[in-house]
Amino acid sequence: MELSFFILAAILFLFALFLGFTIGTSVGERSVTKADYWKMNAVGIGCAVLAGVLISGLPLLLYALVGLLGGYIGGLKMGFGETTGPWRVHDRVFNVNRSHRELAQRGGGEARRKRKRSGAAPQALISVAPGSANSQNQYSEKKNER
Repeated sequence: MELSFFILAAILFLFALFLGFTIGTSVGERSVTKADYWKMNAVGIGCAVLAGVLISGLPLLLYALVGLLGGYIGGLKMGFGETTGPWRVHDRVFNVNRSHRELAQRGGGEARRKRKRSGAAPQALISVAPGSANSQNQYSEKKNER
């Protein structure tokens, strides 16, 4: 095969990788439960297998298909925002996605994704309203009384 084929295959692979990552991220953000996440993985793999059967006679497009599937799976994981399944080993071995690993250990990811999907406000961690125990104004007032 010619060099031009491999150059074009690499360009198509990289473009499809980016496109797949973008699609996977948006789908992963819509997944709420781990079951939804695995269903979306299965749908992506099933679509890739079906497309592979349809374009099996066009080897150049198979490179794009592999890039699309790889980007989709990676984007799905990043959009989901939690380490699950084989990604646990990957993230631990390479020491990446610390927030995803911590969220998987302490739990609560599903509740956060439900709030995010419904458009509700994120959970308040600290109250800084005037008159609360954590308010800076209250500290200043007590200091001035002395």
